[in-house]
Amino acid sequence: MNNISDLTLNEAKKFLKKIGDKEGAREIKQIIKEDPEKAEMLVSETMDRQFNQVWKIKEHAYGFLDVENEKDGKIPIVNALTMDADKSLKGERINIRIGNIYVERYPGFFGGEHEILFEFKAKHAPEGSAEDETIQYTQKYTLRNKGGGGKSGLSIMKGLRVPNNGIDFYLNTIYLSNENEEKFLRFLENGIFTSGLELIPGANPVLKQVTGYASGITQYLIDEKKSKIIQEIGLGFDFAGNTEVASLKNGTYVAAQAPRQMLSWSDWYYDMDSSLIQPYDDSLDRLPYNHITFVVSKHEEEND
Repeated sequence: MNNISDLTLNEAKKFLKKIGDKEGAREIKQIIKEDPEKAEMLVSETMDRQFNQVWKIKEHAYGFLDVENEKDGKIPIVNALTMDADKSLKGERINIRIGNIYVERYPGFFGGEHEILFEFKAKHAPEGSAEDETIQYTQKYTLRNKGGGGKSGLSIMKGLRVPNNGIDFYLNTIYLSNENEEKFLRFLENGIFTSGLELIPGANPVLKQVTGYASGITQYLIDEKKSKIIQEIGLGFDFAGNTEVASLKNGTYVAAQAPRQMLSWSDWYYDMDSSLIQPYDDSLDRLPYNHITFVVSKHEEEND
């Protein structure tokens, strides 16, 4: 399945026109008209002055809310790739859930709703097994530009047991491009797919079926060759101290679809009153990039 930023301008023009993004298709048509050789240029290679759409950015910047240094309702944000991991989480069970989702701009009709599939992958260390296994899970969200959706704080994985080398956490957001795909995936509105994947032994008798559905959905979309990935997020969540991978610890992470050299987290904070990421200089109302927050917390067993 292609990332939309990997399409050529000619391919992107056709795709955008098909999904009702007349503005984007018109801008690309003008670029090709002025220089026909650019028809085979990748969307991600276009200059912002020619095609300034935030969804064309393939890179992500990763931040972490530094709640220990909160002051006057403002929580500083630090670089999640350079902070220290909490090594006590090795072998422990954690929960991962979506915090807030903000869409500055996704492809499609600007004022309309976008049906987006969230595809999650992570490594899990089952008890009694020497081998880690990859867990796959999907959820469907309805999102709008300059906002998000009605869902926030949804569980993704509950009771994930952390392997010694980290969990290799990934998320793809996938644009569902036609009604047939949306109808096919309506079963994702079932509670099994909205309440999070339960990974405690014996707690989820349909675990294999759910993860199998997720794998099958992805394969279906690949075979159809119609849907496109908008955001490819790879947080990693490990313990190695690698500056290309987010370190794992309890707290809230931010994944922003933005060039890392353009986003210095020290210029931004999380406002506890508005639940928005805002600049210290008050120049903007909120972070002007597509971004998603993830909350990692220690799993607590429920008492009967």
